[in-house]
Amino acid sequence: MTAALRIGLILTAVATLLGSPPLAAPAHTQDEIVARGNQLYQDGDFAAAAEAYESVLAAGFESADLHYNLGNAYFKRGDLGLAILAWERALALAPGAPDVTANLELARSLTADVIEPLPRFWLVSALSWWRDFIPRGLLVGIVAAFWLAATGGATWRILARGPDARRLAGWVATVGAVGTLLFGLNLTVRELGVGSADRAVILSESVAVRSAPAEDDNLTLFQVHEGTVVRVDGRAGEWAEIVLADGKVGWVRAEVMEVI
Repeated sequence: MTAALRIGLILTAVATLLGSPPLAAPAHTQDEIVARGNQLYQDGDFAAAAEAYESVLAAGFESADLHYNLGNAYFKRGDLGLAILAWERALALAPGAPDVTANLELARSLTADVIEPLPRFWLVSALSWWRDFIPRGLLVGIVAAFWLAATGGATWRILARGPDARRLAGWVATVGAVGTLLFGLNLTVRELGVGSADRAVILSESVAVRSAPAEDDNLTLFQVHEGTVVRVDGRAGEWAEIVLADGKVGWVRAEVMEVI
């Protein structure tokens, strides 16, 4: 086995591990808990269903479907902020999922804050679309497949005897290298969070947003309410600087929100 092929197999294994849930508990056990949560949801015990889904997440297992079901349970229980948080996490794992998108639109229409977002520069929108248009799990698989094609094609070209075989191997290696570069860049940007700040959901019923990180009512600029999604631009101890979609900026206690 050549050094290039060994490196390729190692990187493929690493990529596979990145896309796999931690081995916190047997998968069949988690499936049983999810099934029990689904049954509790069908029985109308939404609090217990949410608890079951949360226990699976706490064990290290995560999927868009699991967050989606958790959001449904919280919504039925009347926890609008937690429902939006769960659905936002589901959408991050499965961009464009129609059921998740529809539920989020409904939930956002029920929040107390009516915020008109500022128009986004077209290049920023295009880059965001490029970064998120493929679900993460699928993207990891695509990168691994192209890497195997690149390394396998290169090895084949070295070992091939005939000119036709060498030409075909070179073509496979080139396609694999280009695909690895394009989709690997996408995965790297997504994993490192390049160009994207943390987003969070307000979970408290009503929160005073202040001009400085201090407990002084005289510094209050405006109020935000449960379910509002904000961008987190900075932190100072127990405080976080948030930015709303309409450009308003202020400070809140970090405990009143949770990062998506």
